[in-house]
Amino acid sequence: MPGRLALHPLALHSRALRPLCLALFASVAIQALPAQAAEYGDFAYDTLRTLTIDHAGRHSGTEAFEDAADWMSSRFTLGGTTLTRQPFTTRRGLASQNVIGTVGNTDQGFILVGAHFDSAPQRPGYTGPALQGVDDNGSGAAVLTEIAAHLAGLPVETGLVFNAFGAEETGLEGSAFYRQELEAAGEIDRLKGMINIDSLITGDFMYAHAGTNYLADPALKSYWTRIHAIADELGIDLRSNPGLNPHYPVDTGCCSDAGNYEDLNIPVLWLEATNWEIGDLDGYTQTTNPGIPGGASWHDPAIDNWDVLEAAFGPDHIPDRLEDWSRLLTRLLVELTNADLAASAQSGAGFSLAMTDQLARDHQAFQAAVDRAVLALFTRKPGLGETSVDVFVEGLARPGGFDGAATADHETAGRIGFRADHRLSDLVTLGADLHLSRGRDDLSGGSDLDRTGVAFGLGVLVNDGAPGWLAASVSAGYARVDGTRAFTMTSGLGATILDQRFDGQTNARSFGARVEGGWDLALGGIATGPVVGLDYTRYELDGFTETGPARTALTYPDQHYSSAEGELGWRVRGSVAIGETTTLAPYARAGWVHEFADGRPDAIRLTAGDGSSRQVALAEADDDFGRATLGARIFFGETVSTYAEVETRFGHDDGAQTAVTAGLGLRF
Repeated sequence: MPGRLALHPLALHSRALRPLCLALFASVAIQALPAQAAEYGDFAYDTLRTLTIDHAGRHSGTEAFEDAADWMSSRFTLGGTTLTRQPFTTRRGLASQNVIGTVGNTDQGFILVGAHFDSAPQRPGYTGPALQGVDDNGSGAAVLTEIAAHLAGLPVETGLVFNAFGAEETGLEGSAFYRQELEAAGEIDRLKGMINIDSLITGDFMYAHAGTNYLADPALKSYWTRIHAIADELGIDLRSNPGLNPHYPVDTGCCSDAGNYEDLNIPVLWLEATNWEIGDLDGYTQTTNPGIPGGASWHDPAIDNWDVLEAAFGPDHIPDRLEDWSRLLTRLLVELTNADLAASAQSGAGFSLAMTDQLARDHQAFQAAVDRAVLALFTRKPGLGETSVDVFVEGLARPGGFDGAATADHETAGRIGFRADHRLSDLVTLGADLHLSRGRDDLSGGSDLDRTGVAFGLGVLVNDGAPGWLAASVSAGYARVDGTRAFTMTSGLGATILDQRFDGQTNARSFGARVEGGWDLALGGIATGPVVGLDYTRYELDGFTETGPARTALTYPDQHYSSAEGELGWRVRGSVAIGETTTLAPYARAGWVHEFADGRPDAIRLTAGDGSSRQVALAEADDDFGRATLGARIFFGETVSTYAEVETRFGHDDGAQTAVTAGLGLRF
């Protein structure tokens, strides 16, 4: 970092500045990272150690600089960014280059994040150890590589260009050359903002300043506002130029590569560690620490090195600073690119899919209970003109088998049911059902859905003991759904960026009509034969807004959709007397199901807390699959029965969803 000059604030672009980073990402191949610690700052620390110890004296035009450029390139590649190297020649004829990593698609715009990785040239006649440049600016370059790796692979909606600038110390030449290349290619208008990182270790405090262009247009202070809000949330002490020196207006920065971009109509952010309340009140005096002679380490090989800085500040200071800067910048870039909103929308789409799946399973559980009641009529019907009333309680567990799109890992449910059957004639039996149910889905990642519902149905069985039979029913159901969406966003290095919980409550309804029939052939003590049926259901799920002020909270729209499942299958049932008053009635059924309607939605539009909306594609529902049931009911006399049933799917994209149901019934 060059010395600070007492120039007019609007002329700061003419000073020596610092580096940036560029990254273009038209097609991204996410590569597996080697095992890396998921703690913030670790990746930057490793970058910094090698950059400053193995490549000390990395001034443009030296072999150390070329080796340092190779090292920076390897760190960008390791992070999964798209790498570009941009060579140029300085005004003094020295070979230099910018090392650029790109994340995301930059065609519609990008944010430039820069940090120079060169060190200051050796003073004439100096013969001591080479300048390590730990503070200026190994620290900024190291953090640059880490945040590029954190952002790699995330769903950024604005591209990110991470540019490790060369030749900052000779007059901001790398950042100037990069801008010239953008202008020559007609791409400067795609630049949406600039963030500069320079000298993060020696200073007493961490600072984030806005560009001087905010003085004419306060809207250009948006990056400054955002990063300070994030720092408050994370509990990081982040300060800004208090404006004690009239040459440097309040909240503005200076003296690095960002100065080459302050004349553009874009937000500019300067990041550094110093102390703007000592010395000449210009930030050039960095610290009051007595271990730093003169209060600054700029360009001094005897001070800007590991031994002196660790002795002055302690062994934890450098790792802690790298961690805080990495946390701040990763979070800032996630928000500026709306990667958090895009990821939250993906999470919300999965949550919505789980709701629609739960609603369908609740209706299917109701229908399965009705089917068991109808099946029992083949064993025991009420007398002609008589009415029987059954009360039952049952539990359901779905322990796993959710292999596909964002459905439950585990489901538990309980149901109380009332069933009345009236035998109208030898041929016709009428039935009515009323069910009260509660259920819970435990979803992957810590989300959950709790459901409380009521369902009512009317049905008829047409069978007089002959092989042919026909059953039809209509139903309506209502459910209140309370859920918690766990949203965890993980970086490209495995660090947790966001870990949030959102609560939501909504109402759902279902309306169904079903008809099926079959032909039972008597074979000894069993009856078996083909079954064909059609089950139509209309689902309605009300829209709702998640609680919580976070920008990643979502608003879900109303969802109305229909299912019309046709089934062709086979069933077998039996009745075996066990003693004088006990009867065992086993049964099994298997069939192939085809969905004739559109089924659940294949996309959903979700609105984030900032008012922006995103359409997210959902996994398409499987239209063809198999369903099988195996169960048995035991009748104890005329009044008590118990049953157990296993139901599963096969050939379904979303997995088996195997459920085990057991219940106890009383007849009056």
